[in-house]
Amino acid sequence: MNVTKISIYQLITLMTLFLLGSSIVLGLNLQAEENAWIINTGAAITGVLLFFFYAYLLKRNGWPEFHKLLELAFGKILGKVVLILYSLYFLYIAVRVLKDFIYFITQTFYYNIDHWIIAFVSVCLICYAAVLGLEAVARTSEILFVFTVLLITLIIFFSFLSGIMMGENIRPIIDLEILDLSNWVQYITFPYGEMVVFLVLFPFLNDHKRLMKHGWIAVVLSGVILITVSEIIIAILGAKVAALYTYPLVKAIEMIELLGIIQHLELLTAFAFIIVGFVKVSIFFISGAKGISYVFPILQEKFIIFLLGAMIFFGSFIIAKDLPEHLFIGLEVVPLYLHVPFQFILPLLILLLTWMKGRKKQRKGV
Repeated sequence: MNVTKISIYQLITLMTLFLLGSSIVLGLNLQAEENAWIINTGAAITGVLLFFFYAYLLKRNGWPEFHKLLELAFGKILGKVVLILYSLYFLYIAVRVLKDFIYFITQTFYYNIDHWIIAFVSVCLICYAAVLGLEAVARTSEILFVFTVLLITLIIFFSFLSGIMMGENIRPIIDLEILDLSNWVQYITFPYGEMVVFLVLFPFLNDHKRLMKHGWIAVVLSGVILITVSEIIIAILGAKVAALYTYPLVKAIEMIELLGIIQHLELLTAFAFIIVGFVKVSIFFISGAKGISYVFPILQEKFIIFLLGAMIFFGSFIIAKDLPEHLFIGLEVVPLYLHVPFQFILPLLILLLTWMKGRKKQRKGV
């Protein structure tokens, strides 16, 4: 894996595509119905705070690579154990996003294609991207970012132009009677808490000062896009109906028709999801592979990449037997038992331990 430096623009495009991920097709927090925009706005604000927290965690320790940060906090041996746990966490989330991708393709466009074909092609592309390295993925993201923004702009433009959006569907603007904040863990962990993976990537930025000044733009931009798309879905389908669909954006876009010529724009959502899904899985995979390669330096990086590629390929068949089970695990189990420890508890512990060790060094005058 040829890891080199990336620019702030490349990082912003990577983060934006990463955060859009599967959220844009699955619809973000539509179960909150008319209050979805409130939940999504609060989640995006929390995402900005999380971005600064993760960046600060590295900044106060001199922007070390992730494995060095863990060793600084936990010591050499325990640091490697935590690094393995984080690597497995990143790889597991990569498998989950890959599974999202497989279900989306087979349930919306290619009903008769075998799952293993999509999984095999996807894993080959992801392994190829990992072999080329982070810089190659970052350069590619510059092009994919422009293409994705263009696709989303077209979807929004045609949604307004088609006249199928109903203003009454998004009213009442606020319905306090059904406002439910009990799922707050889910709201802040997906997708914004998943930025914890950028603890691996931030050290490779060529100008860390610009990260603190401009990196938050990616979170705000993705937040605005997700809120806009969610409101368009609700305006077309209605809040209660939108909450029932697994892929509400596809269903909403299917209804767009202009002059009997412009139709089947759901293909745009497929292209958009392929792009953001590829970037998201690649980032998780590269980060997981990097951690494993550090723990086992005796193994060649390409061997590790292809070994882990085989693992996520077979893992995509094991993690869930069907879509309902996949969604249940993803929405009810993973946020509480995986996201919270890896996105919040461990980073806070790292901050506390490095702060205590820093204070100890100051007292000794080191």
